[in-house]
Amino acid sequence: MQIIPIINNKGGVGKTTTTVNLAAGLAHRGKRVLLIDLDSQGSASLALGVSHDQLQPSVADVLFGKRTFAETVRSTDVDGLDLLTGSLELANADIRLKETRRREWTLHRILDPIRETYDVILIDCAPSTSVLTVNALVAADAFIVPVRPTYLALAGVVGLGEVVKNVREGVGEAAPVLGIVVTQVGGEKDGHPPGVQDEVIDELRTHYGGKVFNTLLHYDPSLEQAPAHSEDIFEFAPKSRAASEYALLIDEVEERIERYGNVYARVNR
Repeated sequence: MQIIPIINNKGGVGKTTTTVNLAAGLAHRGKRVLLIDLDSQGSASLALGVSHDQLQPSVADVLFGKRTFAETVRSTDVDGLDLLTGSLELANADIRLKETRRREWTLHRILDPIRETYDVILIDCAPSTSVLTVNALVAADAFIVPVRPTYLALAGVVGLGEVVKNVREGVGEAAPVLGIVVTQVGGEKDGHPPGVQDEVIDELRTHYGGKVFNTLLHYDPSLEQAPAHSEDIFEFAPKSRAASEYALLIDEVEERIERYGNVYARVNR
């Protein structure tokens, strides 16, 4: 198991933060990691220190056949972590890929030849159900869903399940869930008291059981400050609560990859 998108069709759930820190954390542990920024805002790329005027060439150039993967991939300041940047060109992906044969498989065709180059490929997806999200689901071995402990976010997880079901029925392929991770626990900006958050977390565990990671990611200002310094949480605040919790989450992710790798392995792909 190698290709893992971080997906939620609702914004503001900590998706990019989760992707960047998972990718960096795995690289710090000696893994060869590729992060694909599949969001037109390029937030993951910016968080890793790429400026707005340096986002090109981006993953859009590869998807649209303008450049090869080798011409587009770049290294980052984190040893072992490579990056395919996002860019505004991705906003036109539905139109640009409209005439492409089996367009839902475009990303899979790009990644298949380079799978063995990396131990893990993480994909930061935009908060939408566009053709790019479908591409990520089709290319993936499994995916992770970050969710805030609010009732609206809980409804979003249910909606995402319907999207995956529709992709599986329409395209014939869609990855299973590797895990659901609860983010921004205790954050005051949601206006939800701890009791309500606890109820939502309990409901998640009741409905999804072992699919929910044991680790809870609490709100920590360091997570918002780190991107401004072009650093991941392990570099910016190694002794913070967030760094400790992300380390625990990475433990769980690695354990699930090892445990389910053969079960989720694709054949004849």
